[in-house]
Amino acid sequence: MTTHPQEATERSSHAVVSRRRLLALAGAGTIAGMTAATAIDAGTRPAHAATAVPGEDEPGQGPTPTFAVVTDTHANADQPARLDLLARVFDSIAERDPSFVLNCGDVADYGGEAAYGAYLETIPDSLQDRMRHVPGNHDVRWDVNAAQLYRELFGPAPYSFDMSGLHVVGLDPTQLLQEPGNFGPGHLDWIARDLRDAAPSVLFLHFPLGADHYYLNDQDALFATVADLPVRAIFAGHVHRETVYRFNGFTQVTGSASRNEAVYYWVERHVDDGHPVLRVTSVRVDAAGTETAEEMTTIPLSGNGEGRLLRPRRVVIDRSGGPAVTVRVDAGRDATPAGVHAQVYPQHVFGGRSAGSWIDLAATGRSRWWSGEVAVADLPPGMHRMQLRVVGGDGATYETTQRFEIPRIDSTPHSRWTVELAGSIQGALAERDGVVLAASTGGVVAAVDAARGRTEWQRELGPVYRAAAFTDDGSTVYLPSSDHRLYALDAQSGADRWSLDVGDPVLSAPQVTAIDGTETVIFSAGTTLHAVAAADGTQIWAADLRGFFAGRVACDGERVYAGSGDGYAHAFDAGTGERLWTFNTTTRQDTYGRLLYGPWDDTVELLPEGLVLFATVTTTFAVDRASGEERWRVAAGCMYPASRLIDDGALLLADEWGAFHLVDPATGVAAWRTELGARTLNAGPVVAGGTAWTVATTGLMAGVDLATGDMVHQLQVGPANTFSTPVVVDGTFVFGDQDGMLHGIDLP
Repeated sequence: MTTHPQEATERSSHAVVSRRRLLALAGAGTIAGMTAATAIDAGTRPAHAATAVPGEDEPGQGPTPTFAVVTDTHANADQPARLDLLARVFDSIAERDPSFVLNCGDVADYGGEAAYGAYLETIPDSLQDRMRHVPGNHDVRWDVNAAQLYRELFGPAPYSFDMSGLHVVGLDPTQLLQEPGNFGPGHLDWIARDLRDAAPSVLFLHFPLGADHYYLNDQDALFATVADLPVRAIFAGHVHRETVYRFNGFTQVTGSASRNEAVYYWVERHVDDGHPVLRVTSVRVDAAGTETAEEMTTIPLSGNGEGRLLRPRRVVIDRSGGPAVTVRVDAGRDATPAGVHAQVYPQHVFGGRSAGSWIDLAATGRSRWWSGEVAVADLPPGMHRMQLRVVGGDGATYETTQRFEIPRIDSTPHSRWTVELAGSIQGALAERDGVVLAASTGGVVAAVDAARGRTEWQRELGPVYRAAAFTDDGSTVYLPSSDHRLYALDAQSGADRWSLDVGDPVLSAPQVTAIDGTETVIFSAGTTLHAVAAADGTQIWAADLRGFFAGRVACDGERVYAGSGDGYAHAFDAGTGERLWTFNTTTRQDTYGRLLYGPWDDTVELLPEGLVLFATVTTTFAVDRASGEERWRVAAGCMYPASRLIDDGALLLADEWGAFHLVDPATGVAAWRTELGARTLNAGPVVAGGTAWTVATTGLMAGVDLATGDMVHQLQVGPANTFSTPVVVDGTFVFGDQDGMLHGIDLP
């Protein structure tokens, strides 16, 4: 057991910033006002910026626009040297007097008031109303504010504005509490409407596209959406390095991180040989304020765009039943490719980068067709994507994908039904009496009959990111929402029983338990742990968690066990909320490091013999419930996917890298270990008979024999990422994905 460090620690002068001061630094709401007209779900083309950009005129008129681009600023109140770099960058930009400034995300290390306050303090007053932001994964991954503070300071996204014939669009494919990006159908519809009648357009977002980047799971859907729209330039970050990639009609520029060096990108519109272009220059500023500028690229704003004429006219994938498929690509009449390449889309590369395993297709005589064989023998049955890359003689490229299916066999699970909800199904599913309860980030809650896929009832609440929980008798269900409320609904009808506003986003899964004979709901919101009466929401007690917690507590009737973003596991008296002990889960010392490597998103589990299980991204611990003393540990990051005790008393651990471990809960000694070959985040295993079933983050459904650890079933359900723990109901496996689809799968 370890004690918690002194709460009143010395912090930098940037760390204490009031909400009012933050809004004042952000231009007294000017930035938020700029983007308030955005609406993903609107039925018409969205309005552009509501407040004028300095120097803005009607399209085609007015001054020539100039703008600056920064990315990966990663402000951190505990890192003054990094803040000095940012101040140097923004002072240099201010001297150049741009029309606007784009920040491509990862504004801060994590989305807290101190970090955003430190960032805003580095921006001169003259630039405040010219700043345009989009969030990065760091801004939303560990965000106790559920992006609420970000939106107050910088405005919602997506959004767009026009200036002097240039259309600028800020995109936001980030996913709260998750690492990779995903647009989803609603965001893509917004993009299509916004760009339909637009001038030559510049997109900026955090994650780069194409060029062996796989940070966005549905980037191919974005390519299809903008294929005939006037996108000419993309600015992105995330990779912390300078690159230029010309493909699909536009030029993409990624930038070095301003957290590492005083660097930014200066963009001017010019006319070259009668054609409008954007000239992009990298600018580095040394400690004395001296600038070193180097031209990076020139981006055409007119014509067909870079690589657009290489778009394949037709793609045919011929599956004859052998170990390979034949891929044939019609390059079209107007294209003269230097090469055509194909590979199975590397779905297993989750939120990362991969050079891939490309196959060169061959031109067939004087025909427009290119063809070759791609190996598929190792692919599981189900739906896959073939990625295609057509490269021109000048290096410009066109990227696209084509779906194809590996046939199922008799023993393969197969789809029975699907139900679509608005938003993403990110929280674990819950089930009672054959009815599955699913809730989405779009605020839709649905009770679905598992056998038939029929929706019994549906209603709208605030956005839901974590699992619901039932009372023991199944009469009431509790849902956490980022709108600051815990909702209690009648499980049969969905009608309100009560709701409780706790003043902060509820981003944890509620736990229903009995304490001193009273049915109690325990959950966290902000950095506070709440215990309320299940019957009416009356507060029983509240305790300070000292950090962000998005997981689920465990309770044995005597103590409540919770993880926290302060790097500690905590035990509280179940009746009073008094802190009984803390357990240190990480050796990291800085606030940011303790958050990342602490049990901030752990589903805490009770073990036999008086133990409780805590996990981080690196280590899983069994701790004595009474004393807080460690009993055993395993070097496996089992925080995100929930673990599970099975009928014979063994403990099934699942780690985020796709490994299952069957261990003795008393000692942690493993009986076997199995690799799924794909990562598993948040979606833990469920057990039916002697098989453990899961859906990996990649959409791979897998069944593992509990006796041997052998993988006995596989099905690639589709391309959508999955973070939601499934349920099994009478032979039907039900899971939800990030595209908002609820799937009912027949088990063999």
